[in-house]
Parts: sequence; structure tokens; C-alpha cells
Amino acid sequence: MEPTLRVKWESVMEVGRSKKTIKITVCPVCGSTNIRKVSPFSGWLLPEEYVCLDCGYRGPIVAEIEVDEDEAKGDRGSSGNHI
Repeated sequence: MEPTLRVKWESVMEVGRSKKTIKITVCPVCGSTNIRKVSPFSGWLLPEEYVCLDCGYRGPIVAEIEVDEDEAKGDRGSSGNHI
């Protein structure tokens, strides 16, 4: 195989092996993942509002980070909720 063809083939094969990512909501103040919507109606009937159960932050702004699905599953067993 020619070198350029090999590089293209390897990139095609890499697409099939790409890892799945998931989005995790994070508190913008303390970085905790222990953040929830204030109400079940938040974002539907009312504007979205979140509350952090660790630092007490309450507001409409949250951070979202993308992590590998395997990495997120591994972190669930750890005791810390901070990223």
C-alpha cells in the first residue's frame, strides 16, 4: 500500500473505533457534578434554573463538559464529585 493510502485507510479505521462521549453538567462556581434542576418544570414551563447541592449556587448558567463514556463510568465509583 502507498504511504498516502495507508494514512487514509488508518483514518477511516479510526472513525469506526472512535469513542463515545457524553455531556456532564458541572457547577460553574465549584466544579461539582452534584447539580440539579430546581424544579421538574424548569426549562419547560419556567426558565431553566439549576442548584448545586455542594456549594449552594443557584442560577440559569451551568457548564457542560464532554468526557469519554468509559471515563465517566469509571468515575462513578470514586468518592469525589469534582472534576
